[in-house]
Parts: sequence; C-alpha cells; structure tokens
Amino acid sequence: MAVPRRTVGQRAIVRRAIGRRAIGATLSGLAAVAGIWPDALASPAQDYVLHCMGCHGATAEGVPGKVPPLARSLVQFMRSPAGRSYVLRVPGASNSMLTDAQLAGVLNWIAARYGGTQDVTTAAMPPVFTLQEVSAQRRLPMAAVQATRREVVRELAASGTAPSDNY
Repeated sequence: MAVPRRTVGQRAIVRRAIGRRAIGATLSGLAAVAGIWPDALASPAQDYVLHCMGCHGATAEGVPGKVPPLARSLVQFMRSPAGRSYVLRVPGASNSMLTDAQLAGVLNWIAARYGGTQDVTTAAMPPVFTLQEVSAQRRLPMAAVQATRREVVRELAASGTAPSDNY
C-alpha cells in the first residue's frame, strides 16, 4: 500500500506543528525541572525594572508628593507586622501582575539593595518576606491607604525610626 505524498505546503505545516510541540514540551520540561513557570524566569532586579520602576524610579526614590519611596523606608516598614502587612496590601503590590513568589523576591531585593538606613545593620535586618506571608496578606483589601500608612508610621516612630509620613 502506497503512502500518499504530501505537498510542499502540507509538509511545511507538519514541520511547524512538530516544531511548536517540541518547543512547548521543552519549555514545559525546563520549567518543571526548575520548579517555575516560563513567565517567572526574570530575576527580582528585572521584575523591579519591568513592574515597579515606572512609578518608584530607578533607585526606588519615588516621586515626592505622589509616589512614596521604597529606598531606605521599606526596611523600616519590615520591622513590624503592621508595616509588613501595609507593604503587601498597597495597591501597587496587591494588584501587580507579579506572582506571590516574584513579589516576595522583588521586595527582598529592594530591601537588600536600597535598604541602607543608618540604624539598620546587616545583623539587624528584618526578616525577609516569604511566599507564605505574601500569599496570606496580599489579597486582603485596604480601604484607606494613606490613613493606614500614617497609623503604621506613627507606630514605627514610637518604637524607633520611621519613614516619612508625608507623601
């Protein structure tokens, strides 16, 4: 029995289909081996550039009067449970397209890269954000962002240094 011959166009379609399946299987396999999904391959620094830098700036300084700085203030918020919850629930974090793991990575990267306050030494750095903490807090609604920030800043000021309350 003779096998029907395919036309040039049919052969090209088959090659493309086989190629796409092979590429998809390879990416899925690599992602499974690495324990990640293909869209989570960026580093925390790259995720910051892609998802945060547009508002917070290249060095996380923010925009006075509009966007609060992360530089030097994030580690201060990380010192208290209320501050940590605030950071995870602000609209920019809670509504970002980052996965919980990516958000934890970006926040920890910012704290390490731009945390440098005079009173926080490496030994006194607050605990890093964990995937479990981000997952538990991130989607809890925050009705009054500025009022919550003022309350957290007052609490932090009573126990040491605090970020600026005016933004």
